[in-house]
Amino acid sequence: MALRDLLRNYYYGKPGKRDFTDADLPENRVQLFFQVLGVRKGSMVGLNLLYLLIWVPAILWTSLNLLQLNQQFAVGAAQESIRSVTFTWLLLLFPCIAITGPFNAGISLVMHRWAQDEHSFPYADFKEGLRDNWKQALVFSTMDGLAPLLFYLCLDFYLRMASRSVAFLLPMAVAGIAAGIWFLAAPLVPQLIVSYRQGIGGIMRNAMLMALVQLPRALGIRLLTLALPLLAVASLLFFPGALQWIAMIGSMLYALILLSVNKLIWASFSNFLGERYLNTKIPGARTDIGLRPKGDE
Repeated sequence: MALRDLLRNYYYGKPGKRDFTDADLPENRVQLFFQVLGVRKGSMVGLNLLYLLIWVPAILWTSLNLLQLNQQFAVGAAQESIRSVTFTWLLLLFPCIAITGPFNAGISLVMHRWAQDEHSFPYADFKEGLRDNWKQALVFSTMDGLAPLLFYLCLDFYLRMASRSVAFLLPMAVAGIAAGIWFLAAPLVPQLIVSYRQGIGGIMRNAMLMALVQLPRALGIRLLTLALPLLAVASLLFFPGALQWIAMIGSMLYALILLSVNKLIWASFSNFLGERYLNTKIPGARTDIGLRPKGDE
């Protein structure tokens, strides 16, 4: 009898309890984000560990070079020696970041679907995102890996030239603005790759345009997802004694769930941007996926 009642309640609901309706859906993306986070946090830990695997080479290589740079600063090494270490670090960091693209596409597809409150089989969809989008994702990650090296070389060049002539400050400012735009748009690119069928050039153009149109939000979200690294830099400058604890706690959070949480944040923002600026131009495309229909407000 107990089993029969349980099955009856499963299919028909409990007596006296109302059915789920559109009015129960979240009103905005913020509410939807926290709803999804509450439901999916367990699965996000497993995805986080899977995604972390592809970043192990970049993490280890960066850790070794930061230790070496710290020693260089501690002993007062010459600027040329510091430049050499920095250049070598960024040069070999390039392929370490370039290989992350397919995994980035995999986790981005899962987070894209979750951010729309759609059902997703995490590991099957991770594999689907990797399989269907690895080429575009690899092009993007190659560019993303090259960006730090190019930025360093341009900055070093313009600083050297600016010491001879102030005329070089203008192209340095232009390069800095371009780097800033890429800094804000880059996290949107993997989400757009798994969401829309476009060439990589069109996707990157849309990512940059949408980041510029929503500049305050894009900057705020970028700073939010980098809160722990920024806190570590601030502690290094003002509270050196706290750096060890921040690094330890931050490393644990990133290893367990924070990579996935940041991906979900960007997926939510990307869905908002896509529905506002792209879906409105696509016949039949929805602009309120996962949200309460406006007529029910």
